[in-house]
Amino acid sequence: MTLDEKLEHFYSSVIESATKQNIEIVEEYKKILQRNFEERNEIALRKAEANFRMESDHILRERNRRMSAASMEIRRKVLERTAEISDEVFEEVKLRLQDYMKTDAYEDLLFALIQDALDFAKGDTITIYINPSDQDRIPRLEQRTSTTLTVSDRDFIGGIRAVISSHNILIDSSFSTKIEEAKSNFTL
Repeated sequence: MTLDEKLEHFYSSVIESATKQNIEIVEEYKKILQRNFEERNEIALRKAEANFRMESDHILRERNRRMSAASMEIRRKVLERTAEISDEVFEEVKLRLQDYMKTDAYEDLLFALIQDALDFAKGDTITIYINPSDQDRIPRLEQRTSTTLTVSDRDFIGGIRAVISSHNILIDSSFSTKIEEAKSNFTL
């Protein structure tokens, strides 16, 4: 082997070795870059998913808050309208009661209520109160029931109230109490 051949061979070996090392370095660098890319890509995806979940949750909470506020507003309006209708109904009831209280049937009702109170008392001392608006009916009712009636110092619209003092019993058959009971049980 001549010197030129040896140099040629040495040159080829060095170039071949350098090329091989270069290829290995480039491949290793590509692998490192690929790994870095995948890691960063994974981190970016996790961040994006976390942001997506966070924003989705925020949007859902905001939607629920708005729906809750709208629902409360609707409930408030329904309750207001229900109260208005209830007031209208009971105003109509009061007007009809006023008309009814002008009839003979109302006097018959007062007579029946007084009789029921007397029957309940079973001979005990009883004070029967009549509404001030029914004062003109007292003579006829006292005659029909054979008992003394007292005009109440409080207006209870109509009906009667009776007190059996010996047993601390109040018999409340007044229209105002009946209306309040009906209001408390009234639903639409």
